[in-house]
Amino acid sequence: MQAAPGQDTTGLPDPSAAWAVTLNRTTAYSGPSDQAVSFGSVPALTTLQVLGYSGDWAHVLNPRTREEAYLSSGELGPSDPPSRYVLLAPPALTDEFQSTGLVTDAAPLALYPTSADEAAERQLSPSTWLTLTGAVKGEDGSTWYRTDNGDFVPADAVFLPGRTEDYSGRWIDVNLSSPTTVRAYDADGLENSFLAIRGAGPRPTPTGVFTILRRVANETMNSDTIGIPRFGPGGYYLTNVLFTQYFTGDGASFHYNYWSSNFGYPGSHGCLGLTYANSSWLWDWAKVGTPIIIHY
Repeated sequence: MQAAPGQDTTGLPDPSAAWAVTLNRTTAYSGPSDQAVSFGSVPALTTLQVLGYSGDWAHVLNPRTREEAYLSSGELGPSDPPSRYVLLAPPALTDEFQSTGLVTDAAPLALYPTSADEAAERQLSPSTWLTLTGAVKGEDGSTWYRTDNGDFVPADAVFLPGRTEDYSGRWIDVNLSSPTTVRAYDADGLENSFLAIRGAGPRPTPTGVFTILRRVANETMNSDTIGIPRFGPGGYYLTNVLFTQYFTGDGASFHYNYWSSNFGYPGSHGCLGLTYANSSWLWDWAKVGTPIIIHY
């Protein structure tokens, strides 16, 4: 939404006023008509102050942006007054950038950069991708990232692939060149490195940025699940595949490979096969949400 002409954007709205919440993503207009100038869309579950009504249109104020607009009243539902943090102007950016970030630990998506419960809009799960626009200092002096929607997430729970030097957690780098190498890092630097069997032929190991999605301590791998008949050419049925950590939805993973010794070279259907010792170590070291960069 855009600021209405003459609006005092420095004032704070009255928290005792009438409040509403958007039920769905809806369009905001400059006046009480869908023929008025469109200010763009307002996300679902946005809390707004109701300034008045004109027919079937509500005149509203977004307390976070200090902007006024008109929305169809049918798109609004009643709401309690918002958190006091909605009414606070966010701190200035200490670093401005555009980047995608990967949530690595359960973390709050907050209205304001603070760990206070009343500022949290919802909890983010590991492996959630966010678009980030900069960094700010939070209430306690810690660093938070601002999202493209104006929310905040603690920086220590987000991995930025292009800014690994800023990340204080654990992450994995995989170089698929021969010999294929897995390197495990944390904030103090390299912790371990070892060779892996990589994908071959029509099923190469994918490149890009991933995260560990789920883990299975003792897996049975059946080629039927990836479209290769178990008893056909290239088929397989493998039991007791230990320490399996999936990083794609279609089955690519780290795991113990007991049926091959071609470590460092092609030989899998896309997975990264490891020795017993290395797969066991990685199982103990990593977790759901641990980010992975795979490249040549």
